[in-house]
Amino acid sequence: MAIDKLIDKFRVNLDKYKKMGLNPLSLATGCAVKVDLIDTVYPAIQKIRDELTRRNIEILPREDADIFITREKIIMKRIINSGEFDADRAVSLIQVNQETAGDPGKFAEFLLRVYTSIKTKRKLTIGKGHSIVTTNPKGEVAVLDLFRLEGAKENSYTVANNDTIQIVDPLDDPGSQMQVDVAISNSLNDLFTKGVFQDLRMIPVVDAPVDELKNQLLVNFDNYARTYSIELIDDIQPNSKTLMIGATVIGKSDHELPTYYNKVNENMEILVTRPVGELTPINVYMWMLTVPELIEDMEARGITIQRVEEAKRKALTYMRTPNIEVAKTIYDYLPPFGGSFNEEAHIAMTTDVTGPGLFVVKEFAEKAQVDVELFDIPVIDPDIHEFATENFIIPNSTAGTNGAIVIFAHKKVIEEIYDELKKKSQEPHIIGKVIGKGNGTVTVPSTITKYIHRNNVLKQFKIK
Repeated sequence: MAIDKLIDKFRVNLDKYKKMGLNPLSLATGCAVKVDLIDTVYPAIQKIRDELTRRNIEILPREDADIFITREKIIMKRIINSGEFDADRAVSLIQVNQETAGDPGKFAEFLLRVYTSIKTKRKLTIGKGHSIVTTNPKGEVAVLDLFRLEGAKENSYTVANNDTIQIVDPLDDPGSQMQVDVAISNSLNDLFTKGVFQDLRMIPVVDAPVDELKNQLLVNFDNYARTYSIELIDDIQPNSKTLMIGATVIGKSDHELPTYYNKVNENMEILVTRPVGELTPINVYMWMLTVPELIEDMEARGITIQRVEEAKRKALTYMRTPNIEVAKTIYDYLPPFGGSFNEEAHIAMTTDVTGPGLFVVKEFAEKAQVDVELFDIPVIDPDIHEFATENFIIPNSTAGTNGAIVIFAHKKVIEEIYDELKKKSQEPHIIGKVIGKGNGTVTVPSTITKYIHRNNVLKQFKIK
């Protein structure tokens, strides 16, 4: 398609999104804009923790998903904003406006009101919370998926997660199948990182400014569920009239999970299952259409429009394809339920590369109390990623949605997984190694400054 026609199509879509109160140019496409963890979420939880404890409510420390031992009977119920249900556990999706999101005090009040509005006679554990920002001042809503656990314990884990996005590709229609594919795959990814792929179920989280779009999105959920044989659970949906596409997903595993943080040691290497930074080619493509003068700068660097289109197509394929094959490989390298960890046979620790990009390695090095050295940063197209960072198109060009999975394991296990993933047509890279026990220092090559220009992220690394 000629560039002029693409620019026209983009402008038409831009108007469509703006009428919904969304500005693709001010949003990092992909994962919905999250409430800042460091400045808002953690201080807010700290403020209300004692009050919640008094009311028999516990918020678990941050983990990729909620994990609990399966019971004979698990009864689920969704409530919006408040409700009555004898729940043991909850996963929550909180959407707040910009004013609440920017003020830990206001955010704390919102959380306290929501969590204490769940009428249960049992101790309630909030196992996973996800909080996002809307530009609509009236768009605040809390979607709470509750679980009551009854009967005997079984020899498996149940893992639950929720996630949402707003826009994936602003050139695509908001009601397209692709937007939903990315949203569900992104939510499932936190199960897949743990090797969980059995008995998958999902409850859509869908909202839209108009009913026609909402209904179309729900049809797309049905298509995805059929394609990947996932049980679709019908339940109530939020009605804030903002665009929200996501899912609460539940799965089971009869193996132990890769949360052996205290077993990570200097015999281990770090593998990433494919290149990182899916959001970069999409953002470069979008800005190329918004500011066509960029095209000349790109071409002077040998980056053609076709090359950006190809990188964007690759990124969208990564984002919409569930990492189920990777999940099966991880599962194969874990002990059976109740079994013990063997360093030379099992995976110790995993996570996925999402909004924070490769900063997740730092988070998990701290969790495992080890120092790490990275010697490779595989991105989709190094020249495009470097151009994006240099031109302030995206502050962290390693960021992703439904991203690559990072695996920490013994050198021998990493080599086996590398071969296994290659056979499954994945694109694994061994990117680093564990130096030994420490305080979470991550040494990185100087090339990292070509891909990340956020000082608050860069200063967390030790640059060679």
